[in-house]
Amino acid sequence: MFQQKSFSKAKGIRMLRGLLSLLLGCALGLSATFTLGSRESAAATRPNTLVAEVPLKFNGPMPVVEVIINGKGPFQFGIDTGGEGQARVDSALVESLGLPKVGQVMAADGMGRNSRALDTVKIESLNLGDAQFKNVVAATRNYNENPRMPHVDGYLGFNLFVDYLLTLDYPAGRVRLERGELAQPDGANILSYQAAHGSPSVELSFGELKVSAHMDTGNLVGAVMLPSSVVSKLTLTSEPRVVGRARTATSDVEIREVSVKETMRLGRHEFQQPTVAFSDMFHDANIGLRLLKNFALTFDQKNRRVKFIKQAG
Repeated sequence: MFQQKSFSKAKGIRMLRGLLSLLLGCALGLSATFTLGSRESAAATRPNTLVAEVPLKFNGPMPVVEVIINGKGPFQFGIDTGGEGQARVDSALVESLGLPKVGQVMAADGMGRNSRALDTVKIESLNLGDAQFKNVVAATRNYNENPRMPHVDGYLGFNLFVDYLLTLDYPAGRVRLERGELAQPDGANILSYQAAHGSPSVELSFGELKVSAHMDTGNLVGAVMLPSSVVSKLTLTSEPRVVGRARTATSDVEIREVSVKETMRLGRHEFQQPTVAFSDMFHDANIGLRLLKNFALTFDQKNRRVKFIKQAG
């Protein structure tokens, strides 16, 4: 699933937040061979302090955590590293809890063509395990328009966790918040990332070609999505084929997929002859949950570092 952003985007692949409605002819994925590292890479200079740890459960294809809002709940929220802002709340929950409207924000489709205004509401307190967030501002709309997708009460945005180390340990099914920092980037398991528009972007390479790719845990459909301009520089090993259409808040986009010869690398991790999705409308590369769920990911927003650990076996 891609959910469309509730906060405006400069451009790019992040417009695919509406892929809840994607009608796939076949699953998008990677024919991948991983180069595995050890469970731990270089240790940080000082021990991190655990603040909260909660289960991360899969509701269909969507990983969710339980949160308490204004003392009520629990409610099921996804965690979306590709989404700007602190949070997004489904309109039905806003009505049920009587959350007060505090303003509006423009939601762009990422193509620079269309946008619409979304209401924002204020959450006095949001609890994720033992961690509490105060005065959270969240965009709101109907996030359950697609009957094919599981119900979700909302999404926690990347910016909500700016003061913590955020670990999304998909293999173990855990989310951890800690005080501390990651070790220096080593180009293997710990990478630097850019965050020009709020969401993290890392270097992804195909042979000698390097691209900047958004890490988007809210993308539940695609393993890797690329602009057509990038795919045109790669060696294709299959014929491109249409696999569906994506609907954002304001636009429809045709999605195709193809296999490529070049080895894809993310840090020290390698993927042989990957299958990638692409579209003429995409301006940026995107790494989705189908790839990211193989890892325990730790984000250090203060230092703009991310750690990738894949457990052997």
